[in-house]
Order: sequence, then structure tokens, then C-alpha cells
Amino acid sequence: MLHHIVLFTWNDSVPAGHAQFAQNELLAYAATLKGVVSYHCGPDAGHTQGAADFAVSAIFESVEDWHAYDTADEHNRIRREVFGPYVGERKVIQFNI
Repeated sequence: MLHHIVLFTWNDSVPAGHAQFAQNELLAYAATLKGVVSYHCGPDAGHTQGAADFAVSAIFESVEDWHAYDTADEHNRIRREVFGPYVGERKVIQFNI
């Protein structure tokens, strides 16, 4: 299994409420996929300084399942339209579990 984690820091142009919109878009997309063991995303809970603004934590049955998720047209649309204009920094880590 592959654990895929993405951390986003928004830029100054992100509109109020955008994190909830992004969360809804990603959760709706993830619900359509095969090979997703676990999928969570959302805005920072605000309990520590220096944290990212938004995160995705997903577990896939295989690297192939993650690749299907990552390269799908809908994921590319979300990346381009929902995240692209508002992301100041993006960090990714993946590890096998």
C-alpha cells in the first residue's frame, strides 16, 4: 500500500471558504475511485504555528491505484482550477505501508 500526503500553503489571493470548497471537490472525486483504502483532506485545525493551510492524506492499495488517481482528467481539473490559482507552496511525501 502507498500512503500519499500533500501539504498546501495558500497564497494571498485565496478567497474565504475556499478550503471547504476544495475539500468537497476532492472528497467527491476520491469517492469515485477504485483502490482507495482511506482518503482524508481538509484545512489546518489551527493547533500549531507554522503548519500548512490544507492537507491530503490518502492510502492507496497500490502505486498503480495512486497513479490512476493522479493522472485522471478530473484530478487534473481539480489541480488546475481549484488549487492552481491559490497555492503558494505544495509539498508531497509518499511512503509504503
